Amino acid sequence: MPEQSLADAIRSFTSERSYRAATVDHWLQLEPSDASALLQLARELRLGENQLRALWDWAEEIGRRDGLSLTTVLDLEPVVAARRRAVGRNDVLKGVKAALRRLRLPQLAAVEDRLAVLVRQLDLPPTVQITFPEFLEGDNVRVEIVVSSAPGLRAALASLQAAASAPLCDEIFGLLGQAP
Repeated sequence: MPEQSLADAIRSFTSERSYRAATVDHWLQLEPSDASALLQLARELRLGENQLRALWDWAEEIGRRDGLSLTTVLDLEPVVAARRRAVGRNDVLKGVKAALRRLRLPQLAAVEDRLAVLVRQLDLPPTVQITFPEFLEGDNVRVEIVVSSAPGLRAALASLQAAASAPLCDEIFGLLGQAP
């Protein structure tokens, strides 16, 4: 896209969505390839200004840290995979946010991955779900038991008791206490 038509496309997109002038000016100062990649993402996900700013800031932060352009960050495999998912717009947006968050915070992503492995190793029945706090902020764990009978409840509780007594349980809470 020629530079002038790119600027016009950005102005048109941002005008339709009532973006602030400061955001538009900042966008127009980007390298054309970066500005174009951002416009493609914004159009594809029909992003409002705050949504765009969050993704843009995260992508720029990753780029600065890793020496990558904004275009390259938005073309990284996890981001592209999230954008290509055959789900609704909101789920694609959540996926892109999650992919950028994992790229932005690799230590946190590694802890989340390790926690998922440990929970699988607890070998709990499907009636017992363990949920960790978002972004591992805090060390509380939510345990949910969904059963339809008294024997099912007893079986779930027995599995949970065995899991709570296992060294893996201590490792889970240890990781939560040290999460970045």
